[in-house]
Amino acid sequence: MYGIYEGGTLIAKFAAPLAVRSNHPVFATDTLSLSRLISRRTAQRWEIDTRIEPLSYSAQDLFVHMVSKGYSTPFTILTPQNYGASQARTSVSASVTTVGSAALDANYVTLTTNSNTGKIPKGTFIKFGNHTKIYMTTADVDNSTVGTLMYIYPSLRVLVPTGTSITFKNDVQMLCYYDLDTISGMSYSDGILMDVGQIKLVEAV
Repeated sequence: MYGIYEGGTLIAKFAAPLAVRSNHPVFATDTLSLSRLISRRTAQRWEIDTRIEPLSYSAQDLFVHMVSKGYSTPFTILTPQNYGASQARTSVSASVTTVGSAALDANYVTLTTNSNTGKIPKGTFIKFGNHTKIYMTTADVDNSTVGTLMYIYPSLRVLVPTGTSITFKNDVQMLCYYDLDTISGMSYSDGILMDVGQIKLVEAV
């Protein structure tokens, strides 16, 4: 279940509407001939706008979490996977690891061969075991052939050594901050239901 975790326990579930966006700064300008000049920065982070399922008897956990974390302390969420990608994923009975190191700024990694891996569809969020950045696959992966490549977005922010594990199911953990527009407190509706409305989370990069 996607939501906010504290100490390994789900304390708040995400609810629709939910949006996941890529913030990748781009600067563009038009010349007098109407040609467009575009400069794209290397920085990138994921941002999530979502509602939180209203809480009653467990509302104190989220209340304390929002106040104590504030806007400066990162915390863990389970990253919402694209529904289409989740449905296209075939049964995966094996772990997925890299073979050979992948350099900084590379847009792919090489996987160890395992015919039991199944299909990892494009649009799947993944995380490498050696750092916290979240990536997205940009092509389908069927890891049954030698040296299968997994193409990713954005490019690698950290070198990935050989033998690094990859999480890609509904267990991809993202480190986030509460955005400055998110309420740092509690709001009640109907007397007993704590409903903080729409919140915004930004990836800790």
